[in-house]
Amino acid sequence: MSATSSSAHDALPLVVVDDGLGAFGPLTDLRAAFELRAGLGTLLERIESAVGRRADALVAHPELAALVADSTGRPVNALPAAPRCLAVNGRLLTASAARVPLGEVHATADGQFVAGWMSSDQALSAARTPPAPTHTVEARLAAAPWDITAAIAATLDEDLRLTPRATRHLRPDEGQSFGAHPIAIDPTATIGPLCVIDASKGPVVLGPGVVVRPFTVLVGPCAILDGSTVAERSLIKASTVIGPQCRAGGEIGGTIFQGYSNKSHDGHLGDSFVGEWVNIGAGTDNSNLLNTYGEVIVRLEPDGGLMRTGRQFWGSVIADHVKLAIGTRLMTGTTLGTGAMIASSRSPATLVPRFSWITDAQDGPKTFRIDKFLETARAMMSRRGKSPSPALESRLRAVHAKATGA
Repeated sequence: MSATSSSAHDALPLVVVDDGLGAFGPLTDLRAAFELRAGLGTLLERIESAVGRRADALVAHPELAALVADSTGRPVNALPAAPRCLAVNGRLLTASAARVPLGEVHATADGQFVAGWMSSDQALSAARTPPAPTHTVEARLAAAPWDITAAIAATLDEDLRLTPRATRHLRPDEGQSFGAHPIAIDPTATIGPLCVIDASKGPVVLGPGVVVRPFTVLVGPCAILDGSTVAERSLIKASTVIGPQCRAGGEIGGTIFQGYSNKSHDGHLGDSFVGEWVNIGAGTDNSNLLNTYGEVIVRLEPDGGLMRTGRQFWGSVIADHVKLAIGTRLMTGTTLGTGAMIASSRSPATLVPRFSWITDAQDGPKTFRIDKFLETARAMMSRRGKSPSPALESRLRAVHAKATGA
């Protein structure tokens, strides 16, 4: 690309589009698909790193527009005036595929839109009518939560190439490390004594302000992100990303924490996707492998059909604001809807509807009342110095009303 065409490329808007073709269940009740965490950043943030600049506008479902604008600080469904823009599919896992030469439109071999240059009107309608491609490329698009967790090794490698960061070495008083992959420890991260970092199969990243308590084992590829704390004697296994401001403990593997969630105590959590403001009680365990060793089949929506994951290992979708009491047991392929509260000695059903209230004492299904739910949400968020914005409260009320028929 010439210097002239490169400057023209940079002057035109970048638009990231949620085409609505992914099946993420309750994980996208409170966010667009491009806000899902996929590595060191969300899908949106990774696309911006690859292109080298902030998105000028976003395209999302109208029901989510106000909340997405509030959470991202970017215009939603209001594209800037320009002769054309670079539109990128927000489900793109291969972030470097967002870089498209001026005038080209790229798609995968099976016809899924990846990224390309088009008018603003075409970008707004890309979810319904993808533009005709000029080139076929190799790229991966997330179609379900397990696609994102399965790609962690690749996304972390790509993130470390796209986003240079200040790092330091593990000190002898903190423990020992081995393996040939990168170990990226932010200078502000704190690591207690007798920790072990295994980078033999992938990189290990500790972000700003991270605290890793003594006797912890970290196995790459994994990342512990900004301000998160890992409890004493924890085992963070491969293909795990703990998002910002989380509390992690026990045994966690193959799992993404979106951010601001707690699993501080012993218990196993494997091959799962955890939303924000989740609290997982001590001794909670999930299964991520069937006794038959067969393919895990899940249901993400109460009114949806069964979905084949194509995977032998899959655990749980735990949506935003879910609360699990101590000793909760989750069966293979469980989906817990937004706002569900579970305090039961028996395993819940493998699909728990949004805002369910499940205890041993009740006679039948109950619903978490919206006023009580919001009171609980405000209390938890205040522990991180946060509070629900008007846009978030409005969206939560809308999701609750739809789920409960109120």
